[in-house]
Amino acid sequence: MRKLTTSFLFFAMAAMASSATLAQPKSMIDQVKERGVLRAGIKTDMPYIGFIDENGKNAGFEIDLITDIAKRLGVKIEYIPATISTRVQLLQQNRIDLIMATVTHYRNRDDVVDFSIDYLYTPQTLLVKKSSNIKNVDDMAGKRMGAAMGSGSLKKFPTAQPKAATQAFSSWPDTFFALESGLIDAIATDNILLQSLKMASDNHDDYILLGKEGIYSGGYYAVAVRQDDSKSRDTINYLLQDQWLDGTWQKAFDKWLGKDSSLKMSLKDFADYEMRVWD
Repeated sequence: MRKLTTSFLFFAMAAMASSATLAQPKSMIDQVKERGVLRAGIKTDMPYIGFIDENGKNAGFEIDLITDIAKRLGVKIEYIPATISTRVQLLQQNRIDLIMATVTHYRNRDDVVDFSIDYLYTPQTLLVKKSSNIKNVDDMAGKRMGAAMGSGSLKKFPTAQPKAATQAFSSWPDTFFALESGLIDAIATDNILLQSLKMASDNHDDYILLGKEGIYSGGYYAVAVRQDDSKSRDTINYLLQDQWLDGTWQKAFDKWLGKDSSLKMSLKDFADYEMRVWD
């Protein structure tokens, strides 16, 4: 009788485990492969990073990386514009599969999405007019700082310089227009975004991207996926590492940000960035 009871409990537990497994939703990666399309939340308003080129095509550093990831998955790609204020909602509503749109991995963002490993470290500094005489963070006392809504710099910069006023704008191009128009004295965010805004201007020589004297923080860009989907997160991690190891990442960096681009940035501008690669 005891053997029968034990056997019954074993099979009952196995059945429950099987039912639980069957009830689990499919991973994002499995859904993408079944659909045959990766729906990527990307930027369309940041030159060199994610933008619409003169031919009306999506282009930029992140676009090259995410397009290559779709290719490695054996699927097509659909680009879906994802702004700072909409990208998380798009992901949570299952309207996109992942976000690769200059998302910095902050601890508080881990409450709503999961992150891949990083694919770039970006120091955060200031872009100012050459005529402003602003040379460091201290010089921003009593000045006006601007950033796009949802940017981490709206919280981080006031900690570094509490005597500066802050103002949020709907996008980075709008923020740059405010600097250009004299509505603000500086833009505070990732150096890569600031350099791209500067070089996209017809009057880029009128602006200065502050170096180490302007750095007030920094962060790591990562791919955001829905929470509790370890299979998809791991898959993206491995593909990012493969891009680093086989030179795909470096090729995209050189083309859009580095030696072959108008930005002429180097890895030194990104704290000698090196991706973490696992054996």
